[in-house]
Amino acid sequence: MTKLTRSDLVKTAEQLINSKKLLVVLAIILAAVFIPIPPVGRPVEKLNASGSFMVVDGIKIHYIDTGSGDRTFILLHGFGASVFSWREVIQPLSKHGRVVALDRPGFGLTERADPTETPYNPYTVDGEARLILGLMEALDISKAVFVGHSAGAYTALYIASKHPEAVEALVLVAPAWKMGEDGLQRFLFSLPLADKYGPLFLRAAVPSLEQILYKAWYNKSKLTQYVVNGYKYPLNARDWDKGLYWLMKHRKPVEIDLDQITTQVLIIHCTHDEIVPYEEGVQLHYMLKNSTLKLLENCGHLPHEEIPEATLETIWRFLHLNTEEKS
Repeated sequence: MTKLTRSDLVKTAEQLINSKKLLVVLAIILAAVFIPIPPVGRPVEKLNASGSFMVVDGIKIHYIDTGSGDRTFILLHGFGASVFSWREVIQPLSKHGRVVALDRPGFGLTERADPTETPYNPYTVDGEARLILGLMEALDISKAVFVGHSAGAYTALYIASKHPEAVEALVLVAPAWKMGEDGLQRFLFSLPLADKYGPLFLRAAVPSLEQILYKAWYNKSKLTQYVVNGYKYPLNARDWDKGLYWLMKHRKPVEIDLDQITTQVLIIHCTHDEIVPYEEGVQLHYMLKNSTLKLLENCGHLPHEEIPEATLETIWRFLHLNTEEKS
């Protein structure tokens, strides 16, 4: 029988310890890969919706449809918002025509559809445009005045450049038209398990998203708890975290030929906008062929919420609607 020396015992013990460490690492890896992350939220149709739902191309869209007349307004909200952000202007606009405000893919109470299971990816700019045009067709709308705020204005510009027959006019509110590529973000999205744990990271980032909302307001006293709750309510939607992740992963800059946009365009921007500087609105104004620019004071990134009366007055003048008609 071979007699084990002290060094042999020590070596054997180290091997056992290393083997246990390896097993622990393997267990962690297997758990990370195979253990599912519980979903958040409830199905959108079970939440308190302010509007209706319609399935377009396999995606359940939440939208408000009110008013009537020869003119139709399509309202496209910005990043992190929903139809709630149009609450101050929907009713006044409805006095001049039909108003359709929808929750853009990834936001509000529109279903967070898995882009691998839909006919096209609704989280890309082109996919979102196709979805909006599909909703218009389903609602028997051939042409509309597109009112887009921030990132919604980017989509409105894209539609106007690619589908001018569907656009009567553009109203761009604080337009975020300079979409750029984030190299670090793209790298992170390409990492193994990013699709699984990216949404989980966004759950933890909710407080940071709230700070963006705070920054968007110039008059902070108007950012009441009611408003905060309205913006946060869509966090009750099933898979809101996945929807936001898919949007951030797939929404990339697209080519928008501004020279192809010949329809009338109104740009409304606030001089105290800390999210999208008003200088960018001025620059866009000079790049478009048929553009009107209105700079407003005492508001930030959300003039349609902070100073809705002045915002609406600017729209009335742009569309040549008289003062008595709107009252």
